[in-house]
Amino acid sequence: MRINEAYEHETILPRQGEEGCNKIVTQCVDVTAPVTLIPTASLGTVTVACQGTPQVNCVTDPCGTSSTITVTQQICVTMPVRYGVTMNSGDPTISCAGDGPCVPCGCKN
Repeated sequence: MRINEAYEHETILPRQGEEGCNKIVTQCVDVTAPVTLIPTASLGTVTVACQGTPQVNCVTDPCGTSSTITVTQQICVTMPVRYGVTMNSGDPTISCAGDGPCVPCGCKN
């Protein structure tokens, strides 16, 4: 973020009896505000419902000593999910702009 608005200064007058030189100075500064975004996700209650009838497959080993039964059931799983983002902001910092003083009408971009 950079200050980019021109602003007026009141003239600084010397004190009576003092000699000197009056100047008005302007300095651009860079202001940094770090922000960290953290994703969130929370699950609601999961529900499961059977769909149709199960498929059954039976395989007997070649020796006839065992059989393996495989049951396959289609199910419908409903999972409500709430997505969001939380934010943590860090401490802002300020530094002098690298390109020197501002031009009279505002900071250089």
